[in-house]
Amino acid sequence: MEQSTRWFDENGEEIIREPVNPDELEHIAEVGGELEESSVGINFYSEQLNKDEITQLIGAKPTKAWNPNELHPMGNRGRTRMTNWGKWYLTTKRDERDINIKIHELLNGLTPNLEHWNELTSKYEAWMDVAGYMNNWNRGFKLTPESMKMLSERNLEVVFDIYYEESDDEE
Repeated sequence: MEQSTRWFDENGEEIIREPVNPDELEHIAEVGGELEESSVGINFYSEQLNKDEITQLIGAKPTKAWNPNELHPMGNRGRTRMTNWGKWYLTTKRDERDINIKIHELLNGLTPNLEHWNELTSKYEAWMDVAGYMNNWNRGFKLTPESMKMLSERNLEVVFDIYYEESDDEE
């Protein structure tokens, strides 16, 4: 049996709604849904960081890495700087694919040796960053139990960076 909703005014009179042509409606808001784009990355940080050790134990070359007191790039403008701390990070491409797929692909491309992970995470600050980009409000995502297990086994904290990027046609 097909159910329908009926509407009544304050006098109990049924309100008959005329059919609406969707092409004549004005889109005024969109609520909820997935992030438009995201990226994930592995990060190691320390004032005693050894980028070559991390590269060897993790089994992959970083997106960027520098040791303490080593000249390194700052931002995307071609400037450099020197700091008393070092950083090693490997990040995925920013795109619309599911965050969990990116986490699995990134971690499966690195050493499966959990002893190496334990050595690195006990020696250096280590985390997985999840960068999410949305162009409308109330966006979200979920981490699956499988992703959380992989992160936990590697002793990685998760840092969430969510960015709102206003579209050009908004006033």
